Amino acid sequence: MQLNISLVTLKIINGFLLFCAAFILVSCASQSSLGGGAKDETPPKLVKCIPENHSLNFTGKQIELTFDEFVVLKSIQQKLVISPPTATKPEVISKNRSVVISFDEDLIPNTTYNLNFSDAIADLNENNSINDFHFCFSTGQTLDSLKISGSVKEAYSMKPELSIFVMLYNENKDSLPLKSVPYYLSKTNGYGEFNIENVRAGKYKIFVLNDVNSTLLYDMPTEKIAFLDSLIIPSAATKMITDTLKKGTLFNQDTLKQDTIIIRSIVEYKPGNIVLRAFEEDRKKQFINSTARTTKNKCVLVFNRKGFNIPSVSGINVKSFLVEQFKNNDSLILWLSDSTEYMKDSVHFQVSYVKKDSTNNIYTVTDPVVFVYNETNKKNIPALKFTTTINVQQDQQWISYNDIQFQFSTPVSSFPLDSILLKEGKDSVFHKIKPELVPSPLSPCVYFLKYPWKDEMKYQLRIDKGKIRDIYGNPCDSLVRTFKTFAADYYGTATFVFEGPDSTFLFQLVNSSGMVVNEWSDHLPLTKKMERLLPGKYRLRAFVDDNKNGKWDTGIYLKHQQPEKMFVCPDEFNLRSNWEIEVKWSVKDVQ
Repeated sequence: MQLNISLVTLKIINGFLLFCAAFILVSCASQSSLGGGAKDETPPKLVKCIPENHSLNFTGKQIELTFDEFVVLKSIQQKLVISPPTATKPEVISKNRSVVISFDEDLIPNTTYNLNFSDAIADLNENNSINDFHFCFSTGQTLDSLKISGSVKEAYSMKPELSIFVMLYNENKDSLPLKSVPYYLSKTNGYGEFNIENVRAGKYKIFVLNDVNSTLLYDMPTEKIAFLDSLIIPSAATKMITDTLKKGTLFNQDTLKQDTIIIRSIVEYKPGNIVLRAFEEDRKKQFINSTARTTKNKCVLVFNRKGFNIPSVSGINVKSFLVEQFKNNDSLILWLSDSTEYMKDSVHFQVSYVKKDSTNNIYTVTDPVVFVYNETNKKNIPALKFTTTINVQQDQQWISYNDIQFQFSTPVSSFPLDSILLKEGKDSVFHKIKPELVPSPLSPCVYFLKYPWKDEMKYQLRIDKGKIRDIYGNPCDSLVRTFKTFAADYYGTATFVFEGPDSTFLFQLVNSSGMVVNEWSDHLPLTKKMERLLPGKYRLRAFVDDNKNGKWDTGIYLKHQQPEKMFVCPDEFNLRSNWEIEVKWSVKDVQ
C-alpha cells in the first residue's frame, strides 16, 4: 500500500514538472522569436504625447512621449537640440515605452519651441532609431511655422560638415556669436544638411559653429565657423505643381484607366538651399614651443605652428653655424661647426620671426634662445656618425620624372659630382652617364640627383666609402643601388576641358591620397593636356586666388572675409596605364 501511494505521488510530481517546463517554454517564446521570422526593422511609433505635438499655451515643465514599444536613448545629451536653447539642458530619461523631458527653468512666454531628437530614440530589442524626430509646442497662442534649410560644407575640401550647429540671431551685430547664445538652433545631419523649423517671421543673422566647449559661443580660435554677410528673411508661399499619373496608377482608391494630369498645391519655404562654407580662422598665435640640444653640435628649435615667413637667426656667443630650414617654417636646426663653440655648455642665439596680432596684422619679433648641453665627461664624447638615406630602394621601379634625394644625418662639407658613378643600360650593357647634383636651398643635409631618366631602362648607382664628408670631417659609408624605370605605357594621359565663369583660377590635380600632384593657374575656358600621369584615381579642384599669393586662404569673421571659394569636381576619374581620357568639368558653385 505504501508503495502504491509513492508511485502515484511520483506521477503527480512528474506531471507538474512537465507542466511547468511547458509553461516556461511558452513564456519564453512569447518574449522573442526563436528564429526563422523576419528581423524587426521598424522604428518605434509615437502613440501618445502630453502635451500634444504642436500644442499651444503650454505652461508646464514636463513632456511625456509614449511609443508603441519599449525605447532607449542614444547619446541624448549630444543629439537633442532645443530651439530656442534653454539656459540649462532638461533632464531626459526613458521609462519603459516613454521618454520624459523635464525642464528645470521657466520657458519664454509666447515662444515656439522645437525639440530635435535626431536619431536618439530607438527601440529596445533591435536598436531601430527614429530618424529626425521632432516635437514642437508653443507657450503662446500661435505656432511659428516658417523654416529655412541648406547645407554646410568644409570650405577647403567641400565635404559635408556633420553634426555642426547652425544658428540664427534676431539682430545683426558681429559680436553676437561671440557674446550671445542664438535664438534658433539646429544641427546638420549625416549629409551636412540642416533644417531650422518653426521660425518666426523676421530678419536673421545666420552663423555656423563647431561648438568644441559646449558654450554655444564662438570663444575658441580652433572652433570651425561659417557665416553670411546678408540677413536671412524666411518666407512661405503656396505653389501649384502639375503631375502626370500613368494609366493603371492607384489614385483615390481607384485605378486610373488613362494617363491623368493632376494639379496640387504645396507650401514652398525660402530660403531652402543655403550653402555655408565652414572654416577655421588662422588665429593661432605663433611662439617658440620647444628647444633641445641632445648632441653637442645640434640645436633644435620648434615653433608651435606653421610659420608666416622664414625665420632668421644670429649667434650671440657663437659665430660658426649652419641653419637647416623646413618647408612649413615650423622648426629650425642649428648645426654648430666650430669645436671650440660646440664644447660650450650653453650657446646663445637670437631668432627673428613673424607674428600676427588680434586684427591679423603682421609684425616681427626677436626672441633670445639658449641651448644647454649637459655632459658629465666631455673627454669621452662618442664619435659623430655620418650616414645617408635615399628615396630609391634596391631593385625599385622608378618614376622617370622624379629626382633622387640624399638625406644626410649631418651637414655635408664635400660632395663632389665625380664621387658618383651612375650607369645606364639594358640587359647587361651599361655605359656611364653624368647627372646633375643640386644642394637643397633649405637644408645643408639634403642633395638632389637630377637626370632625364629614360623609360624602361636599368640604372646602377655607386658611391664609394669616404667620397662624401660632413663638416666635422666624418666620411660616409659606401652606397650601391640598382633600379629600373617604368615603361612608357605604364603612364596615362588626361585631357581636361574646363568651362565656367570668365575668371582666373588656381587648379589642382589631386590623387586618391589627397596629395596635389599638379598645380597651375589659368583662365577659363581652358583645355589642358597632361601626359605621363601615374595610374590611379584623381579629382580636380580649383579656387579663386583673391590675393594672388599662390595658396588657398581661410576667412576672417570680424573682417567679413570669406575663405577663398573652392570648387571641387563632383566626379572622380580613374586613369589606367596606357590610357588616354578626356575629363570635362563645368566649374560652378555647389548647391
